[in-house]
Amino acid sequence: MRGFRDPEEFKSVFEGLFELMNQNPEVGRTLRDAHAPHRFLITDLGLEFNVTAAEDSEEAAGRYLRWVWGAPPWQPVITMKMSSETANRFFQGKENVPIAVALGRVKVSGPLLTLLRLAPVTNPIHPVYRRWLETSGRTHLLA
Repeated sequence: MRGFRDPEEFKSVFEGLFELMNQNPEVGRTLRDAHAPHRFLITDLGLEFNVTAAEDSEEAAGRYLRWVWGAPPWQPVITMKMSSETANRFFQGKENVPIAVALGRVKVSGPLLTLLRLAPVTNPIHPVYRRWLETSGRTHLLA
């Protein structure tokens, strides 16, 4: 894995990843229903990505989550600070959150138990995300 070429590539990939979660009700709906807005601080690229539940009216259109880059108009419950490589590895199922926290690869503020409860929810997206990286010509990001 070579990593992301620049912040714009990371943004494009992360938005694609969260679109994949929106397309998977098992993941998207469960994360929405948890009502635990997340902030991802991507340390090596200087990015802030915030995600929360989509409005109930958006479910009919298959949208369970909504996100913004930078400061959100909502208050995150959990903030995770990590490198772009760690974030990418996590969503491919190659990074274990409790181990990453214990080793300092992920720094968490907010209720750790909520994060530990929600992290496995994304498991079904791991192979989907890996396939998407392959088919979209981003094999340099495969972990």
